[in-house]
Amino acid sequence: MIRRSILALGSALALALTASAPAYAGSAQPTAAYDTNVTADAKPEPVAKNRTLTVTGSLKYKRSGTWRPMSARAVTIHFDPSGTAGSRKVATVRTNSNGVYTYRTTATRSGKWIVRYQPQVSTYQPDVASDAVCVYSAGRWQCPVSPTNPDLDCADIGRTVWVGTNDYHGLDRDNDGWGCESS
Repeated sequence: MIRRSILALGSALALALTASAPAYAGSAQPTAAYDTNVTADAKPEPVAKNRTLTVTGSLKYKRSGTWRPMSARAVTIHFDPSGTAGSRKVATVRTNSNGVYTYRTTATRSGKWIVRYQPQVSTYQPDVASDAVCVYSAGRWQCPVSPTNPDLDCADIGRTVWVGTNDYHGLDRDNDGWGCESS
């Protein structure tokens, strides 16, 4: 009786393990995909309208605890303009032998630059990175204060300027849309 119970338990366990294990063609099981890391840096920040904007970065993968460059790999560059419903693909570029890519364009609108790595094989994980850039038409006061756009005051500007409703730098003391009126 005990022997029958042990055999039945063993059969049930084997059936449960077989049912939960994935099926593989042949004896080869898939290897884990390598982690990847793509970076994105759009410069200069902020940038004047119709000036050159450069998006640069790198693509690496992690193997045996070490990050290594991925050369001759395609990354796609997307642009998501501020105030719109989504991004659009603008270019595909390849990394060089050091895993570095560069894309140059003319700055026309503020928005987010998005870089995507979508591997062609399952050996590598996909990755995405982004960097937002403010594009101004009249001056840097049209862009929010940030580490790359320090706070400005009227002495920095030296003239009366239109700030509108977005007075990021506190230049419009009487809230009429004009900043630095006493300059």
